[in-house]
Amino acid sequence: MLARLTSALAAVALDREIARDVAAALARGAFGKTKQMVRTVSQSLDLQADKVVSHKYRCLWLCNPKVASRSIKTTLLDADPAAEVHEASMSDLYARRPEVRSYYSFAFVRHPFTRALSFYSDLHFSLRFLDKALLSRAEAKRRYCPARWRPMGVLSRAEAKRRVILARYYGLADANDFDAYCRWLNTPWGADAFADRHFLSQHVQIRLDDRRLPDFVGRYENLDADFRRVASRLGIDAPALPVLNTLAGWQATPETLAAARAAASARLTEQNKALLRARYAEDLALGGYPPA
Repeated sequence: MLARLTSALAAVALDREIARDVAAALARGAFGKTKQMVRTVSQSLDLQADKVVSHKYRCLWLCNPKVASRSIKTTLLDADPAAEVHEASMSDLYARRPEVRSYYSFAFVRHPFTRALSFYSDLHFSLRFLDKALLSRAEAKRRYCPARWRPMGVLSRAEAKRRVILARYYGLADANDFDAYCRWLNTPWGADAFADRHFLSQHVQIRLDDRRLPDFVGRYENLDADFRRVASRLGIDAPALPVLNTLAGWQATPETLAAARAAASARLTEQNKALLRARYAEDLALGGYPPA
């Protein structure tokens, strides 16, 4: 095993701090940890979030995960059922569809603090939290799995996705509280070099292949108004965006929503804000968010 690990590491250019962590793990004989480290540094930058291309409206939407992406995607596909969905990098998309370079492009960003909270909540989502929020497990399953979805299928897909992400990044599974998660984001293991799309910096996520930003960058906090601007520009007669993939969208009770929001607010301590501010400084500037 040691020979295989050494061979795998030799093929990867390592950050100095990462190299030190790997060397320490090897010296301790912690081959399991070393194997996960190799898995992490072998990841390529995840730039393959969905892109929706509408030839009818000559537009390109770049998905930014945790920023109402399901709602926007659903609305665009309703407006143009023939629209194409590509899970590819921008360079790959332009290679397949060179005409898209001339299309109107748009994306949306979200305050890095609430985006980080949203992803952290996904990683640690549990029906036990819903129990504490005044719902029984049976009631939680009923409320959080609308009839048009297969109840256990939704939960098992979410669980499978969560386990894949946790296994992929060294140290992430150990960051089992939000304080630790914010600290992990500020280590080389949580940096953009091989980041998953859900914690990748948004200014990296939404850039076109020549590093330009899209023609329009809206904000999650002003989502309906900003999406109406896009729809008006394109001539899309779009209704209000549906609320999907959220506690509110999944028919949560007022008590559940209040408990979730209180828990999220409590996690945003001054120390955690400082860590997120350092990690996502460019995203704060991109969205015009105040640094506080």
